[in-house]
Amino acid sequence: MMRLSEPFVTERMNVRLLRLEDLDAVYRQFSDLDMCRYFSEPPCDMEEAKEIIEHYQNPEGKGYLRYGMFDKNTDAFIGTCGYHYWDQERKQVEIGYDIWKEYWRQGYVSEVLPALIRICFDHLGVDCIYILAHPENKASMASAGKFGFQECTPCRTTDDAQTCMKLMRAEWHN
Repeated sequence: MMRLSEPFVTERMNVRLLRLEDLDAVYRQFSDLDMCRYFSEPPCDMEEAKEIIEHYQNPEGKGYLRYGMFDKNTDAFIGTCGYHYWDQERKQVEIGYDIWKEYWRQGYVSEVLPALIRICFDHLGVDCIYILAHPENKASMASAGKFGFQECTPCRTTDDAQTCMKLMRAEWHN
């Protein structure tokens, strides 16, 4: 079984843990107003971007993980993906992804989602994976829908209106 800190590749991306050298890209990602309109968190400052990177170091045994996604050919930062809110008792976990706006609608979520789903089902042993999406983020919901995620009642309580979609292990066709 892979270690969560191990990088992996998809057709077009190198996927690895975030590093401090990614600080400018992480700051850009999480402070840009176009990007933040779909996030549940307000825009971050440079110090908060550094804290994001540091928070996601050494993921083994923790309830959260975040990878950076980078173009295989140019090493350009494409976005991040990972999981959080791992509830071992309920055997469920929330996944999330964010693609830098220049890469929207180019299939990057569809490329990384199968790997992320496998990590959650195989490594975490959950029976339910869910996403919370901003109700206006139709592209994100369509990407998740391609892999069998279906709209459902919220899997956890949030402060803002979110659309919850879940995928059950029994419905996952690898």
